[in-house]
Amino acid sequence: MRWLLTALLAVSGQVSSQDNAHRWLNEMSSALQSLNYDGTFVYLHDGKLETMRIVHQTGEHGEMERLVSLTGSPREVLRDDRIVTCIMADSKSVTVGQRRPRQPFPVVPKDLDSLSRYYQLQELGEDRMAGYVSRIISITPRDRFRYGYRFWIDTGNYMLLKSDLIDADGEAIEQVMFTHLSVTNSIPVTALQPSLTGDGYSWTRQGVDSHHPAARPGSPDWVVKRLPVGFELTDFQRKPMRKDGASVEHMVFSDGLATMSVYVEKLGPDDKVFQGLSNMGAMNAYGAVVDDHQVTVIGEVPPATVQMVASSVGAHESGHD
Repeated sequence: MRWLLTALLAVSGQVSSQDNAHRWLNEMSSALQSLNYDGTFVYLHDGKLETMRIVHQTGEHGEMERLVSLTGSPREVLRDDRIVTCIMADSKSVTVGQRRPRQPFPVVPKDLDSLSRYYQLQELGEDRMAGYVSRIISITPRDRFRYGYRFWIDTGNYMLLKSDLIDADGEAIEQVMFTHLSVTNSIPVTALQPSLTGDGYSWTRQGVDSHHPAARPGSPDWVVKRLPVGFELTDFQRKPMRKDGASVEHMVFSDGLATMSVYVEKLGPDDKVFQGLSNMGAMNAYGAVVDDHQVTVIGEVPPATVQMVASSVGAHESGHD
């Protein structure tokens, strides 16, 4: 009877910890989108330490955000609900499009119940971060095919104060930590305006309208035969990305938190072949050649994952061009 009671209490404690973790993560996601804040954070990745400023405002017209690099070459990213503008001083270029570049802040899905099938969500206690009391929440993968997270969340307003991307050994691959953060009722208009004007820069407008014949959703000619449990096809496009006009198939797979891209393109006689593993911090890529096609898998997942997926790509029985 004592053993049974102990077991029941242990299970009850795990459920309570997971429920609390759900609540904290939901509140954190809402805070990142709904609060007005101006902060400075450090971003540790690839053995490099970057310092950045982020200004975020939410109003009747939606979200507006400005991300500014404070170290290295000047760079700014401006975002609203429709357009993302990237200004790069080193290449003297401005890119305008709809696709947001990879951000240091993680995006936690709303469907945490579904996520719990592939990750363990847990509350780990309190800590102090950037001068604020925070609650530590962990997201630990249930297999070796994805990374985990640890979040430090402000107990007062649920803002994310620090996040670690964790490998299978529990070591941080990437870290983001606020050194200064101000949450306020309003943000000055000038704080959301770029300091780089883009005068004299080359401008590129990205994004192809979904009705344009150049970008055809359709069905893939290629199939991924092995995926970690929980990963599903979330997007597919076939579009001309090569100079010779040949199409490249792009498939996106996600488990709700981690995401992988699979590219398949016909190799030309002068094309350089990419085979094997390449990485940059948490981002891993694996290349393979299948039936004279270059297969490339890229994602913020462990090396074993991109290798497994790339090795399982093959043509549908109906064939390919």
